Amino acid sequence: MLSGWNTPYKLWLSEFIQPEGWVNFAYVVSALLLCLFASILFYKLGKWISYKLTSLLLTKKKNNKVVAALKANKFFSYLCYYLPLLVFKYNFGLLSDSENPIKILGSIYHIAAVLLFVLVANSILNTIVHINRHQEAKRSKPIRGLVQFVQIILYFLCLIFCIAIATGKSPLALLAGLGAASALIMLIFKDSITGLVAGAQLSFNHMLQIGDWISLPGYDVDGEIVDITLTSVKVRNWDKSVSTVPTYNLVVNDSVKNWRYMKESGVRRISRAITIDVNSIRFCTPEMLARYGAISGVGEALKSAEAANDAPAKSAKTAEPDGITNLGVFRAYIYRYLGQKSGIRADLDVIVKHREPSASGLPLEITCFASVTDTKPFEAIQSDIFDHLIAIAPAFDLKLFQLANSKEMQVNG
Repeated sequence: MLSGWNTPYKLWLSEFIQPEGWVNFAYVVSALLLCLFASILFYKLGKWISYKLTSLLLTKKKNNKVVAALKANKFFSYLCYYLPLLVFKYNFGLLSDSENPIKILGSIYHIAAVLLFVLVANSILNTIVHINRHQEAKRSKPIRGLVQFVQIILYFLCLIFCIAIATGKSPLALLAGLGAASALIMLIFKDSITGLVAGAQLSFNHMLQIGDWISLPGYDVDGEIVDITLTSVKVRNWDKSVSTVPTYNLVVNDSVKNWRYMKESGVRRISRAITIDVNSIRFCTPEMLARYGAISGVGEALKSAEAANDAPAKSAKTAEPDGITNLGVFRAYIYRYLGQKSGIRADLDVIVKHREPSASGLPLEITCFASVTDTKPFEAIQSDIFDHLIAIAPAFDLKLFQLANSKEMQVNG
């Protein structure tokens, strides 16, 4: 660029400076300052052009997200640094007449060019991750682990090329020499390699993705995935704490409960039991059936043989061995209640069953499906159901088992 006038410039300096050694010194210093000035000028010009260009592109809806991500990751700034490098590359002859200094400057230039290339490539990779995390359609593909693996390879190759440039050896020869140190390399990058394999399994099998709600009892983790990296998965728990779990452990060592499919189905299971005092369970007399029939919904429920303990409603004058129990009527009422309850999917399984009796009484387990998946409305529906059942149970002459001060107490409605 500037080398066409170096000889006239030297002759001009020799007219004012003596001896010749000082002429060379003044020439090198002034040429270096001139290169620095030209480098700064070209860099500022490149920054101005990139600013104008990005401002123009950001006004277009098709490109603004990509351009904004590239700008946030300093892609355009790193590109502008190539201009000062080019200024020096084409003006090495100004700085020295001898071959050795030019070789040294050339090596420095090539090392700087390799490092800058790595910065530009790293910026592009970070931009890909940025776009992936902010686009809902692509969040199911957590590519950050793969990008981190590519970055590790990139840094490793950068180191090899820099050493090759500094020593004047072939990069392939250096790579061949590293074969003997492969065991040490495997030991150093063991976690990264196992994490990469586990991350690939998570991604290709769609086991986990950002935004999933997962539970890991072994790690006391229960929350939403906010990041998946090469070696770990970061989870924001519902108490707002953040847990970091090794990726490899999620695939190999531990069982993970993923609630994503529950959210995709649009329903969430309710499964909870209330414990009945067995001493309060008895066959129904006609008077009891008449009293229960006055409760809203019981009359209709008793007409269903399946809902009423698979036994037909009987109006015998005395309690028969195969007659209906007050617990059977209560179960029939629960079926009827849940079938009409707002927020419960009546088209899915509604199950009311006994569990094995224990010293605490007879657990009566209710299983059904809510039509919401978010925790707050789900818990509201679940609480409404069991508030109602606990309050209505005494109307069927049933006592709920409760321990208070080591005594059984009736929970009155």
